[in-house]
Amino acid sequence: MGKKALAMLMILTILFVVANTGFSQNKNPSKEEVEKIIEEVATKRGIPSIILKCIAKIESTFRQFDKNGKPLIGAGRYIGIMQIDGKGNIYNLEKLKNDPVYNIEAGADHLLGKWKTANDKMAQIGNMDPNILEHWYFALWGYNGLSDKNDPNKSVKTYQDRIYEIALKDYKQKITPISRRSVPSRGGYPRNDKRISTPEEYHEGDIVKYKPGDIVNPNTMEKAKGKDFLVLHEGPRGKAIGTVKEDQTMTILEGPVLRRGFYFYKVKINEDSREGWVYGNWIVLSMDN
Repeated sequence: MGKKALAMLMILTILFVVANTGFSQNKNPSKEEVEKIIEEVATKRGIPSIILKCIAKIESTFRQFDKNGKPLIGAGRYIGIMQIDGKGNIYNLEKLKNDPVYNIEAGADHLLGKWKTANDKMAQIGNMDPNILEHWYFALWGYNGLSDKNDPNKSVKTYQDRIYEIALKDYKQKITPISRRSVPSRGGYPRNDKRISTPEEYHEGDIVKYKPGDIVNPNTMEKAKGKDFLVLHEGPRGKAIGTVKEDQTMTILEGPVLRRGFYFYKVKINEDSREGWVYGNWIVLSMDN
């Protein structure tokens, strides 16, 4: 078994053990345990772990349950460590409330949705490489709501500012903010016809990239109605040409290729020899490596 496969096995083992020990008593895991889970989830989902850690600190101070052992609920609807909205019937509500690992995975999924929105509808920062911490500015704005309270021209301290402060104070990680002049003075976020340069001083995250020859499995998000399918595309972010079953394996042929904020990999499905491109956020290393 290769080193990368062994590392992924350790990740999955940790997540399984953490998810199945102690939480049935609705007792909060320690901050260190939560940070470890966040690191593992971030590795699977292709998100810099520092970003997820800072969100968890702001949203809940790493707590899944309140002092009475009940699920932590904010404003009557936002649940757990990542404060995920429980009203939209998007995620498994019971797991959101009682499973810290699932709650963190839902937070990562929610953030990736905001990252996609930032790439599709908002100004592009540099080439929108997700491993550049500064590029997550608008996705962070979206995570907490695209409202005036997070507009740098209307608020003294935005959600993004708080993320950057925690990154520096708690993790000694500097993140350079974009210039306030990049955001319309009249209010609102800049649209996708605008380009913003990556700050001269930028910082890289810890996203893991696969290489040709790696064997990977689908690892999609479980939603309220079941798991998402892994979609096979004809090109990086191209037309969908099929899906990959959960029990199938794939061999990486090419990649990663950065396209509109996401890393894509060309794969061959080992069971039926189909080829296509998949998002790197929904695959994990197979134990067959």
